[in-house]
Amino acid sequence: MAEPFLARLDADQRVFGEYLVEEVARLSAQVEGMAQLRQADALSRAERLRIDPLPFIPAARRDAASGPAEAPDAGPYAVDVASEDFIGFGWYPAESTEAGSLRWSGPARFATMQLPGLGGGPVLVTLALRAPFGVALDPAQHDLFLDGLKLELEVLSQDGAVHTCRALAMLPELPAGSRVALLLTGTRFADAATGPRRDTRELGLGLGWVRIERAA
Repeated sequence: MAEPFLARLDADQRVFGEYLVEEVARLSAQVEGMAQLRQADALSRAERLRIDPLPFIPAARRDAASGPAEAPDAGPYAVDVASEDFIGFGWYPAESTEAGSLRWSGPARFATMQLPGLGGGPVLVTLALRAPFGVALDPAQHDLFLDGLKLELEVLSQDGAVHTCRALAMLPELPAGSRVALLLTGTRFADAATGPRRDTRELGLGLGWVRIERAA
């Protein structure tokens, strides 16, 4: 509304005029806010109840109306690294191999993926792992963590280059819907082959699938 009047002023006067308009607007907003607070304080209980009844409902009734608390997922939960359910960082794209889908770690110092927390407590994590370029898998060269807790890998079986490994983790109690992070770090390897088919990537361990379940 003040623009037509400000347009008639010279440059210095316009700067001062714009400042006055901004100050008037700021003070008007403060006055309006204070007026609304005063009006709200003057409302009767009946008027407050009509506007917003929620604060006047006893907590026990609100809790009963909301229904039972959501229960954590009981699991078990398994994910193939090529599926849409895989959520991770620090992995190369999924590849198809003779043993199934595979993602190599190595693009970043750490490779991570998300898993459901299953409410916390003792959980078992089972993984299909393989080392690259025909190297023998040595769990001592790699560290695996679940939400910051270091896992001690146990090799259950071996099928060719793929090792099925398992670890027990003791998680704190977690609310329903919570997710935990699996983190892998360790030695990376270079392809010893030569020629045009040599893989130029530095690769860590490869991951085929992961399963998490509550320990008995």
